[in-house]
Amino acid sequence: MYRVTKIAAMLASILPVSLMAQTLQGVVQDKDGSAVANAEVEIEGIGKTVVTDDSGRFEVDGLPEGINELHIVAPGFAHLHQDINVTEQQDLSMTFTVQRSAIEVIDIVATPIHMSAMESAAPVSVLGGEALRRQQAATLGDSLEKIAGVHTNFHANVASTPVIRGLSGPRVLIAQNGLDVSDVSRVGPDHAVASEASTAQQIEVLRGPATLFYGSGAIGGVVNVVDGRIPLDNTTRGEWLLESNSVDEKNSLLLI
Repeated sequence: MYRVTKIAAMLASILPVSLMAQTLQGVVQDKDGSAVANAEVEIEGIGKTVVTDDSGRFEVDGLPEGINELHIVAPGFAHLHQDINVTEQQDLSMTFTVQRSAIEVIDIVATPIHMSAMESAAPVSVLGGEALRRQQAATLGDSLEKIAGVHTNFHANVASTPVIRGLSGPRVLIAQNGLDVSDVSRVGPDHAVASEASTAQQIEVLRGPATLFYGSGAIGGVVNVVDGRIPLDNTTRGEWLLESNSVDEKNSLLLI
């Protein structure tokens, strides 16, 4: 049984946490046991990053007690995330194994602070799920007219395109699964958009600097329709939609 003396308690309360931090000595290797050189080892939360040497070894000091998240990045390997428990008993010596990856690994970093669409540098509105089904209309423009900053240039019941921040036509890019639809709706408002809102899983509306990912021409905004055109499995699915309008006696039936 350990006993804490008064002197030890006073030192623990006076000394900062950094002076009681521990050191991690580690080795990064592949599944065959070969050393992985020039791998970046980052301790998330404290902003410390080191690089492994030719033998795959690294050393990180100043680790605070508790759970620390380790992030290892090496070219040609999948990223490794691992939690390590740092105690005050002794320094750590560990071995980390990374797996080779034939595809490029991309890290997505998000802000931990909640911001509204007006405060964000990349304002994006996403319409999906039950909200999409409730607002779904015969045309893409009519389906999006309830989103803030978006309305439609109505042209009969079969052709209406989105108007974002007062701009329409070629200044608003219509994309499907991230690719430009390139239809004739940008030429004249009497042409319908080739992308269907009825088959969409979600519809993304981008405004501001976020539109630069799709080129410099979409200065008004981007409407990206995400659907199941690219199957992710071999499951057979079906969907049907029945609509009726008493104003013009319109009845429509859609089978997907």
